[in-house]
Amino acid sequence: MKPVPYYVLALAMAVPAALIGIEIPSCLLALRTPGFALHSDFRVFYTPGYMLRIGQRKDIYDFPAIRRIQDEKVAADDAAVPFVHPAYEAVFFTTLSFLPYGAAYVVFMGVNFAVLGLAYFLLRPCLADLSAIGPPWMVPALLGGFMPIAFAILEGQDSLLLLLILVLVYRNIESNELRAGMLLGLGMFRFQVLLPVVALFLLWRSLKFVAGWIAGSVVVSSVSVLVTGVAAQVQYARLLHAMGSVSSLWPLLRRMPNLRGLSTACSLGIVPLALVSLSIFLVAVPIGIRLNAQQRLLLAISVSVIVSYYLFFHDLAVLALPVLVAINDAVARKDWLRAALVSAALSGFSVFWFTRGKLYLGVLLTLLFFAMQATSLSRQQKDMQFPA
Repeated sequence: MKPVPYYVLALAMAVPAALIGIEIPSCLLALRTPGFALHSDFRVFYTPGYMLRIGQRKDIYDFPAIRRIQDEKVAADDAAVPFVHPAYEAVFFTTLSFLPYGAAYVVFMGVNFAVLGLAYFLLRPCLADLSAIGPPWMVPALLGGFMPIAFAILEGQDSLLLLLILVLVYRNIESNELRAGMLLGLGMFRFQVLLPVVALFLLWRSLKFVAGWIAGSVVVSSVSVLVTGVAAQVQYARLLHAMGSVSSLWPLLRRMPNLRGLSTACSLGIVPLALVSLSIFLVAVPIGIRLNAQQRLLLAISVSVIVSYYLFFHDLAVLALPVLVAINDAVARKDWLRAALVSAALSGFSVFWFTRGKLYLGVLLTLLFFAMQATSLSRQQKDMQFPA
């Protein structure tokens, strides 16, 4: 590899250092806030895990029961929220429910760090060019410095588990699309993020991948039925429908860094939202037709976090996969400008440490990255068709 320009090396080291430098005081301040753990999203997972352990498996979607348990085991603060995830995920949290809530929160932070480390370990061979231009700590710092990842860890969210699943899918999809699709099915606890991905692969006629996803989804759905019974799953479906009926609540939508959040903030209505979302699909579909399976997955992830109907800031953790691979590809091609622009998009999310009230603006950074990603992939296709 030719020597890297000094300004590129300086930027490559400065960006992750700056990201971590912003995160550390922000995280410490959040953790020192009285009652932060009690008001984190982890209570959403701890409560159904506890209910499964004590035999109240049929009530995990019953909000009065959830509220009573959260008042008893977490805090009597009227901040209870319903559990809106498939029941199979709650099984994972039964072990943590043996611990007091505060201790379980700390342990789950450790689990999230371990999951992040495993995701990096699996992704590391795909980032060889990026790793080669700087010190060993640079790429892990880029990953850990991505604000949605830090946000997911602080909130006790499960988004890093989905990131790990997508990394596994990425590593397997070239060799076995059926197996990759089955792995994707394990991530149905965030089905709203996965559905646009599956829709694109269906349009690309990657039928083995879609069939694998269906098989994996059937397995985890069956596990959910076995855990709670059929009646509770019917209640779950009704709960999801009820959640959709509160779509006009501004406090909920302003936390969504997607097109829906931006559209609502700008009072654009459903028609412009549908047209722009369709336009994103119309851009992605013809580009993806000639891509390999790995490139399709990266493009589909970017589209998903833009058009997903429900998306919260911690869900953007999955964007770390296409972003890091894009930076690595730019470095491999000596396209330093594109590497800098993608790094800027990654770094831009850090501004939301200081302006949490406008998280919907995060979609602008995602759109910027998607535009660079689509342009780069289109250029690569032309280079393959018309080599110099």
